[in-house]
Amino acid sequence: IGDIANEHGIWYHVDAAYGGFFVLTDEGKHKLKGMEKSDSLVIDPHKGLFLPYGLGVVLVKDRTKLNASHYYTANYMQDAVSADDEPSPAEMSPELTKHFRGLRLWLPLKLHGIAPFRACLDEKLQLAKYFHSEVQKLGFVSDLEPELSVVVYRFEPKSGDANDFNKRLLSEVIKDGRIFISSTMLNDKFTLRFACLAFRTHLKTVDTLLSILKEKTAELLEEPD
Repeated sequence: IGDIANEHGIWYHVDAAYGGFFVLTDEGKHKLKGMEKSDSLVIDPHKGLFLPYGLGVVLVKDRTKLNASHYYTANYMQDAVSADDEPSPAEMSPELTKHFRGLRLWLPLKLHGIAPFRACLDEKLQLAKYFHSEVQKLGFVSDLEPELSVVVYRFEPKSGDANDFNKRLLSEVIKDGRIFISSTMLNDKFTLRFACLAFRTHLKTVDTLLSILKEKTAELLEEPD
């Protein structure tokens, strides 16, 4: 897509808010190959780097394009003169005044370096593979291999409406209160989602979820039709 966009002079934007930071891992670097061809890229450190919420980043390859899009002046701004060698953030976004959001990203990286963040991302990739393998042993259908740290799965009972069963299963897991999972629709099938990108999620957490799924599935199967 990047090559086609470049050939035809089309702006190529990549929404990597969730998964972009996996490029720091060897596996992610391979899967996200080509992302570097984008003209602009969105990544969320509050997701992929496990930092405080509200820290989003837009990377633009050509800084002059940002300036051309957002720079403006007015009579009341005539005293705000920018130095040519010192770009002003006010000229590269809609905001003239803004929080020092970058400190939330700069300080953890300065204190700890990139290694612990890379290790955490590698862990989430491995946990997704582990869950994908183990949940099938419980009788769940999970045909799609996880690309990063999201796994989709559902239980298909021998009788009754499978969509309704999985809706009730989701409700029971959430009602249990120990683990939160979500859902989606794939080809009109109500499907459960395992999304592993929280810094507190470790192997013990995943095993707890598997135990809850096993318990709640058995309880629902025992209910009369």
